[in-house]
Amino acid sequence: MTRNAISLLLLLILSACTAETPPPPPAAGGDTAPVEITNRIDIPAKVVDNLGLTFVKVESRRVEQTLRAPGFFESPPEARRDYQAMLPGRVQLLVRQYQVVEAGTPLFTLEAPEWRRVQQELAAAQAAVTQLQAGLAVLESERTAAQEVLKQYPARLAAQQELQDASAEHLARLSEARDHWQARVDELEELQRQGAGKASELAEARGQLKTALAGVAEESERSAEIRGQRAALQAEQAERSQVLPVLDLRITAANLEIRNAQDAFERTLRAAAGTLGLPLETLSAGDAWRSLDTLTVAASAPGTIEQISATSGAWVDANSALLSTVDLAQLRFRARALQSDLGLLKDGLRARVVPPQGGSLEQAETVEGTLHLPIEADPDERVLDLLITFEQLPAWARPGISAEAEVVYKPSATPELAIPLRCVVQDGLEKIVFVRDSANRDKAIRTTPALGPSDGRWIVIYDGVMEGSEVVLDGVYELKLTGSGKAPKGGHFHSDGTFHEGADH
Repeated sequence: MTRNAISLLLLLILSACTAETPPPPPAAGGDTAPVEITNRIDIPAKVVDNLGLTFVKVESRRVEQTLRAPGFFESPPEARRDYQAMLPGRVQLLVRQYQVVEAGTPLFTLEAPEWRRVQQELAAAQAAVTQLQAGLAVLESERTAAQEVLKQYPARLAAQQELQDASAEHLARLSEARDHWQARVDELEELQRQGAGKASELAEARGQLKTALAGVAEESERSAEIRGQRAALQAEQAERSQVLPVLDLRITAANLEIRNAQDAFERTLRAAAGTLGLPLETLSAGDAWRSLDTLTVAASAPGTIEQISATSGAWVDANSALLSTVDLAQLRFRARALQSDLGLLKDGLRARVVPPQGGSLEQAETVEGTLHLPIEADPDERVLDLLITFEQLPAWARPGISAEAEVVYKPSATPELAIPLRCVVQDGLEKIVFVRDSANRDKAIRTTPALGPSDGRWIVIYDGVMEGSEVVLDGVYELKLTGSGKAPKGGHFHSDGTFHEGADH
């Protein structure tokens, strides 16, 4: 189709869309009134729909101080989680690919015979601790009993001392009686030799002396026995006193063995927790490891199931990759800029990511972020990577989606009015822009404004608009082809849209 045919078609569309407007009344003499020349173009709702017109607002921007760099969204390493088989076994998947999961969502179960062996090791290690603790309890009981026995010795020795003292006192009295009767016998025998003593008195004295001698002998024997008993009791006390240090050493050794056994159990439990990827507290609480038959692995962080590398019912080896997740809320944007622009950039600058031009996302929301300069740079292509991180992501962001980064490297510069570069269309030697009439939204004004510098996507506009004015974006080429709103040669338009011949004055 030729350019003239396209223009004719667009004129027919415009005339059809505005058919309800009555034609101008015929002039006197039957001639048709001259067509009014104006830079206003009718764009009622039907024309907007038929031509697919879209509008954007004029913005204040720092166009000259804006650096643009193409790039794409990507997932940082911290947004990814890989889940593997902890032990060899049979896996049963509980999720499907691209399913969104929250932290704690069960991902798969694993029937692992090796886990039974680990449970046996844990049981044996715990039994060793229990057995040693029982032995320690016996030793502590023995020590307590020994202490109780030793507490009785002072009283027993005191009682023995009292017996010994009583025996000594009794022996002293018996010895006095013996000495008395011995002296009486000697006295009576002397009297008898002199022929003065009585035989009966001597016999009685000798009987008393014999009794006293027997009593002294008996009490001496008893006193010796008491001393022997006391000495034996003291020896027993000394012997039992030596038991306590020995028991203390055995108790100390038992405590050390218990600590070593507990450490061995905890190491085994910690190794099991590390193997299973479970918190140590979870595995040890209430001896949960005893009742853990089927191993269930849950998501450690929210995300989306990205890849599944096994099928349900399959036998997998230890450390086999089963699935991975990615958290789409942790995306970042990686762009590439020329190394020559490095002097304009620094960490911490505010940056904006805008959707690609010309597609359904062009009018989608943009997202603000913070610029970071990573270590990556390409010496061959002489480019460097830029990273932009966000506090909040747009709904259209996905890993691999291409977009464009805007970095204002001089925020202190004065902003200027700007429009998207796509709003400007070349018409011969003129660059034209169609501005929506603020007084009548069903009209567009064809203008040839003074334009300034461009950053490749936006261009500075110096006149014909104000901030917030709407200009045509999509459909601007079709409006140009209609030829409407164009001033004939030798004339000009005023701001109200009226045409005047001759130079502007």
